[in-house]
Amino acid sequence: MTREYDVCLLLEGTYPFISGGVSSWLHRLISGLPELSFTAVCILPSSKEEWPLRYDIPANFSGYKVIYLHDIPELGFKLFRPKTLPADNEIQNFHFQMSQGDFSGLKKMTEIFHGKNKAVPSLYELIHGKSAWNIFEDLYQSTAPENSFLDYFWTYRFTHLPMFKMLMQEIPKARVYHTISTGYAGLLGAVARMRTKRPLLLTEHGIYVKERKIEISQAEWIYVAGREKMHVQRELGSFQKMWIKIFESLGRITYEASSKIYTLYSGNQELEIQEGADPEKCEIIPNGINVERFQDLKPPEYPTPDQRKFVIGFVGRVVPIKDVKTFIRAIKIASMELGDSFEAWIMGPNEEDDNYYKECADLVNILGLENIITFTGKINVMDYYPLLDLIVLTSISEAQPLVILEANCAGIPCVASDVGSCRELLEGRTRRDRAVGPSGIVTPVADPGETAKAITTILQDFYKRQAMSFAGRIRVGTFYRESDLNQKYLSIYKEHMALEDFAE
Repeated sequence: MTREYDVCLLLEGTYPFISGGVSSWLHRLISGLPELSFTAVCILPSSKEEWPLRYDIPANFSGYKVIYLHDIPELGFKLFRPKTLPADNEIQNFHFQMSQGDFSGLKKMTEIFHGKNKAVPSLYELIHGKSAWNIFEDLYQSTAPENSFLDYFWTYRFTHLPMFKMLMQEIPKARVYHTISTGYAGLLGAVARMRTKRPLLLTEHGIYVKERKIEISQAEWIYVAGREKMHVQRELGSFQKMWIKIFESLGRITYEASSKIYTLYSGNQELEIQEGADPEKCEIIPNGINVERFQDLKPPEYPTPDQRKFVIGFVGRVVPIKDVKTFIRAIKIASMELGDSFEAWIMGPNEEDDNYYKECADLVNILGLENIITFTGKINVMDYYPLLDLIVLTSISEAQPLVILEANCAGIPCVASDVGSCRELLEGRTRRDRAVGPSGIVTPVADPGETAKAITTILQDFYKRQAMSFAGRIRVGTFYRESDLNQKYLSIYKEHMALEDFAE
């Protein structure tokens, strides 16, 4: 008998094979809910690479399966005999419906690809078959006849092979399905809901469609006519637009199929709604931290009014997206007012982008900050938080930086650029949260002057620093306790597990 799990997670490029913020959150969520049984479908690029486990698997996580997106089916040396795809008209019509934003035919596709009809196409036929070729030719002639036929062919194959795989997958039996992105994992979630009649939940930490748009607009492997010419590329190429259209469609399919849609902060939620999510389905559940781990790193009486020497910390990788150069310039400006009353530590790995690290190190020397700024390299933040008096983040992009929560929990105020959820973390998200008071200062992106002003404002005013330290401890302990947020997910799971089966 096939086992039924409480929750089946649908994961693209994350846990338990790839480490990172989302994977760590998943590991803590699963570990924090031992009363539930979890399994997963894990989507990875190719079996040609090795994918060792990056986490110690919790006892309540088992039976997971792996799908390799781009493994191409082979027939070996068998003679290929062209076959007609079952319901090839429906397949072709669904493509045209999708191009018009109509996804109602997906349910019919799940039936075609999963055996409700007598004849089920093989993956090989869908990629190499004569009937599939005819569908492809018709799509090319009707949608992109002015483009390179060969480039269109490979774009079609590379984007559709993963979608065909999702439509044909055997899905573990579960009471609730939970996808952590749209994209191919979201498509599989929509298929699971239609096939099993069980609810689908979606949690997005980063907005998948937005991230793919950024990647595609910068991709060198997607052909763009005229790119070989030396001029600024202002317009996306037709194949870039084709990729983006596909991921927008997969996003809308996932949003339509999901019973509830969760994300970390209001800015993300606004992007989801712009991409087609129903506002009535949307809810914010931020990440949390283990409060007990950080709350005693500083003594209860911190800060004290007699302090005259300070340590400013920058926690993050030395890479362009963290805009370390703005931090360095801000330190130079702040030093003109604060003199030698402080030092600054840049704490994080510096080997990821050697050129950028060298540029940052050179900037420190040019500005004469060798005696103030230290690059520590990769560190254990637990060893350093007790020594810090202020955290400064100058990133040009963030979602919900845990370093703010960790520092505030320890009573350390923060200065952060106005990206992601930084303003909500430092000033409050709800009316009750805002009443706690600010636990830091938010500054414009790439603005060393305002960043320096925020640094000096906090370090020169004991009462402000004291109030921010108190507010941070209260805010994190009240609104960002990981155990409380895990319990919220437990309630969500139980609520949806109790639902009767429903049809589309």
